[in-house]
Amino acid sequence: MPTPQDSSDYYAILKVNRQASLLTIKQAYRELARQLHPDLNPNNAAAAEQFKALNEAYEVLSDPAKRRQYDRYGAHWKKAEKGYATTSYPSGKQQNDFDDMEFGRFGRFEDLLGDLFDRYS
Repeated sequence: MPTPQDSSDYYAILKVNRQASLLTIKQAYRELARQLHPDLNPNNAAAAEQFKALNEAYEVLSDPAKRRQYDRYGAHWKKAEKGYATTSYPSGKQQNDFDDMEFGRFGRFEDLLGDLFDRYS
């Protein structure tokens, strides 16, 4: 069953590879749903959490538009679905959602820009 560290990897949750067809995803979902269903696992909180994660994974991977967003942006797919809107804070400061994203060795988005344009040297 999925472990906490891969709970955002929908392919791992469904135990399919990234190239899996919709039919394969549907079959994997049905098989795992039978194993994890709360009616078959009463008083099992772990199975209930896994069932919840399984449903979320299936909801995303069975919808072609959501799957494209997930494949492109990974765990940040929900932000991408919203178009990376600018967030306003009570102080009046605005921040783009890209500011929270990590970019490998560059760190945050503003660090990436700083390295590209030598602003922080």
